[in-house]
Amino acid sequence: MATTLLAPPAPALTAFEPFRALLRTERADCAHQCELALAETATSVPDPVAVSRAALSRRIEEIDAALDRIAAGTYGSCVHCGAAIPVERLEFRPFAAGCVSCQETH
Repeated sequence: MATTLLAPPAPALTAFEPFRALLRTERADCAHQCELALAETATSVPDPVAVSRAALSRRIEEIDAALDRIAAGTYGSCVHCGAAIPVERLEFRPFAAGCVSCQETH
């Protein structure tokens, strides 16, 4: 009897798909800005763009974490208390990991 391998199911579309697209666009923009900042570093002494490069790197990490939460099905829930993060907050800051209350204390 032959065993037939089935392809894994396609990821289900969720209410957070628009945020996934927004996060990917914002990540690409941050990566591009980071590349520009690195190119600027070659011509500037002392390095006035080091702070912006670090901020862009942190933003990319936050975006990657948000994309991971979408894939894991936990996006939109506070990583600290588990409460739902309001859609308005996610629209303003789509990579937000916590609700406003927890973000202020962590």
